[in-house]
Amino acid sequence: MQENSKDEFLKIAEEYVLNNAGDHVEVSYTEDYDELFVFGYQAKDKKVCLVGQGPILLVKKDGRIFEFGSATGHKHAIVKVISKLNKERLIRLFQEDYNIQKNNYDLIINDIYKDDENEELDELISVLLRNKIYYLVRDENNEVKSHDYTKEKLEEVLKKTPANLGDNFIKNLEDVLIDLINTNIYFRWTLSEIK
Repeated sequence: MQENSKDEFLKIAEEYVLNNAGDHVEVSYTEDYDELFVFGYQAKDKKVCLVGQGPILLVKKDGRIFEFGSATGHKHAIVKVISKLNKERLIRLFQEDYNIQKNNYDLIINDIYKDDENEELDELISVLLRNKIYYLVRDENNEVKSHDYTKEKLEEVLKKTPANLGDNFIKNLEDVLIDLINTNIYFRWTLSEIK
């Protein structure tokens, strides 16, 4: 999609605004960056001023759109999206089909290397604990409660691989994956999309 001209990106923006905000609004501004086409909208009737909408960013490469509310400033939105895209690029070295917009994956630890197994296991557990991993348990009243993993509980779970750890982290999964990659690029993990 990258070869598109500014006019083609504007057409995509206009179609997006029409489909998501209605025909009473129009694209009110655009800005063109290397990877992103940024736009916003406002009421066609100049006597009306809409509030609440923020910048909308179109990823030129693949057409994905990130929309923000008015609490997110223009530059802040650009920084957030570029940061997300950079994380996605890095994660895709290990999980080719990863899409940072979906954010509906379970983390699966496939196995632990046999060489220096204890050291690698300790590193992995440190990353998981640092990222506040938890698990869910249904109690006798059929209510679901969350419990933080302990080092001992993780050691028990990781004895049998592959181990599906779910998506139960306090942090965003992409930050957990970046931490895993930065700690030890040889951890053997995959993601399973939650359907």
